[in-house]
Amino acid sequence: MNSLLRIVVATGLLLVSWFSVAGASALDDFTTALKSGTPDVDVLASYEYKNRDDATSPGKQFSLRTRIGYRTGTFFDTELYAQFHNLTNVMEQFRHQDGGDADRDLIADPDGNRLYKAFLDYKGIPDTLIRVGRQEVILDDARLLGNIGWRLNGQSFDAVSVTNTSIKYLKIYAAYANQVNTIFLTHVDLDHFYLFNAKYAPLKNHSISVYTYLLDTESSADSARDSATYGFRFVGNPAPCNYTIDYSHQSDFADGENHDADMFNAVVAMQISKVNLGAGYSYISGQNGDDRPFDTLFSTAHKFNGFADLFLATNGGGLTGGLQDYYFNATTKAFGVKIVAVYHYFDTVEDDGFDGSYGDEIDLVLIKSINKNLKLLVKYANFMQDDDSANGFASPTVDTEILTARLQYTF
Repeated sequence: MNSLLRIVVATGLLLVSWFSVAGASALDDFTTALKSGTPDVDVLASYEYKNRDDATSPGKQFSLRTRIGYRTGTFFDTELYAQFHNLTNVMEQFRHQDGGDADRDLIADPDGNRLYKAFLDYKGIPDTLIRVGRQEVILDDARLLGNIGWRLNGQSFDAVSVTNTSIKYLKIYAAYANQVNTIFLTHVDLDHFYLFNAKYAPLKNHSISVYTYLLDTESSADSARDSATYGFRFVGNPAPCNYTIDYSHQSDFADGENHDADMFNAVVAMQISKVNLGAGYSYISGQNGDDRPFDTLFSTAHKFNGFADLFLATNGGGLTGGLQDYYFNATTKAFGVKIVAVYHYFDTVEDDGFDGSYGDEIDLVLIKSINKNLKLLVKYANFMQDDDSANGFASPTVDTEILTARLQYTF
């Protein structure tokens, strides 16, 4: 059990010991807090079909995910929360990290059980939340830190986090993590992971965020993933328009060497009648001589750069050619169904290896809220590889189609 998670368990044991000294009144108050808590349930049925134009057969998956959580009432300004998670693959005609069908395409959802969240919230300091234990970390748009919510197992961290809003218009978040609980139901220990994010919003519908993320893994090699990431993010919504601009720079930290990389994203959109039209550009640097590719850390990468998931290697800094993503999207609603259509054109950045265009992609998403608890989602992605080779290197991508249908019940 990770040391931070032990803190939550130890706190519970200390409370029990304290009750034996404090007497029946304190025990009654704690019992009341337990009984006055709030449960939550999330049940998700998911079907996915994935077909890559390679030697493997298409992957097919039908899964049932269940999450059951409980938050206690308040006791001495403290609340406890725990959420248990189960994923059962009813149809497992796909390959995954733990095995599966080796002749089929990869779908990153091994089944199993886990304690997904388990934390203590302390609210005794005005305008401050202190959270200790296993928790999701989702900062800004999840481009660098997220829960990978699209995959069925999700990602959480064993961490101590502090959120403070005592200064008007300013929200400060600081955290220390030493373990990542991955979507593969594995755990990755870290020496240190320091997170700082400050969001300032003095004007209505406008904000600026600045952040620093310092990653120190357990590796002491020069090739360690260790890095320092600094950046800023502007967001605005002066109706009927909205925009986002963000920039991040990565440099050496702890044992990792040759980090000198950049990421830039810009999005602008406008509401025209019942349709929201948008355009965006994403730049992620790749291998440039000894300088390593930009590492998008522990991001919800599926949310960006195409739903066919051809460029997830940005998490970990493995996309040597880098990425330029030019995209256009349209969002509307008809007959109670939210409709999203996206077109991407993907190009490389560096010329150390393959420096041609990767290809283009069409994505389509349909979302229907059946009632306040039940939601249906259908998502289709079609990536079409550029067949031209460049500098004698074949494209690292292949034609890929993915169709997903999900029915989710929450309360």
